[in-house]
Amino acid sequence: MEYSDNPNIFRKAEETDTERIWQIIEQAKAQMRRLGSQQWDENYPSIENIRQDIRDGNGYVICRENRVVAYGVVSFDGEPVYEQIKDKWSNDLPYLIVHRLAIADEMKRQGMAKQFMLQAEEVSRRKGIYNFRVDTKYDNAYMLRLIDSLGFNYCGEVYYRNNSARKAFEKTLRPHSNPIGVPGYTIREATYEDAGIIFEAIDKNRDDLRTWLPFVDSLQSVADEQQFLHPILATPYEKRDPVFILEHDTDICGLAGFHFSDPSNHRTEIGYWLLPAYRGKGIVTNAVHFLCQWAFHERNINRIQIRCAVDNHPSNAIPKRLGFTLEGTEREGELLLSGEYTDINIYSLLKNDFKQ
Repeated sequence: MEYSDNPNIFRKAEETDTERIWQIIEQAKAQMRRLGSQQWDENYPSIENIRQDIRDGNGYVICRENRVVAYGVVSFDGEPVYEQIKDKWSNDLPYLIVHRLAIADEMKRQGMAKQFMLQAEEVSRRKGIYNFRVDTKYDNAYMLRLIDSLGFNYCGEVYYRNNSARKAFEKTLRPHSNPIGVPGYTIREATYEDAGIIFEAIDKNRDDLRTWLPFVDSLQSVADEQQFLHPILATPYEKRDPVFILEHDTDICGLAGFHFSDPSNHRTEIGYWLLPAYRGKGIVTNAVHFLCQWAFHERNINRIQIRCAVDNHPSNAIPKRLGFTLEGTEREGELLLSGEYTDINIYSLLKNDFKQ
């Protein structure tokens, strides 16, 4: 996979790049010696480390005019020494880590290291991993400035070879927002860090939302929302039933997402809710259309189902507008917080019936 940003190309390193990568590593070691930094030494990293990076598929390079000018490791395999400060990380979900970042001497002070880090973030977003962690020695002033410029937060110390202390940092990557066809409104995947704003939105609108959403009363804290999001985000992206935030600028409007997916039969279900202040603008209709398109084309889904309480007329209007077929009514299919059962209308849309 390649990411193009003229005139530079970001791609996975290949065996034929090894000699050039090693030249860049040696240049970086020489610079560290001149600056008195002990980040790396004569034995680390070794050329065998580089070869293993490439064999593992974790080595990446930036090329300019077909010449490698930067190298680093982009890994999702975890770092054992990070367990030393595990209680200080924001969560225990999978994370991106960049190691062995080195820039060719002729490309120094041109923003190449920052570009590498930003491209690594894009790799991580494509995998649905939104934690980014790094570490560096106390005397690596250049890396400390880079980390600060990218918005990382300090979390504590970790210790590598010879009990060498390093500062460890993390940041949450914000998933890209997508327009939904209503000016000013977008949709993006929710992250663990979003638990607070989701809980606050529900908490402020409990009386309204609890009419049709049985889960509302059981959601009593941010920790409850984190407990909901954690297993979703811990699931590999290709198998995940993602939850999406509907936003107006940066304000949350509601949620929409998938559940009860059945990959073997290429089917899934979409659910949604919207805060009162944003209703009647076509937001959910457009968001569900976006999700249908995503499911059919990105996940090869064949059938999408939506379930609506029969008396929830705004909710029923969504699948009707989008060409879903009413297949029938499930009698007393859901127990509401009022203590009453409600019948549920079952709608479905097949891939062949979907209109772009």
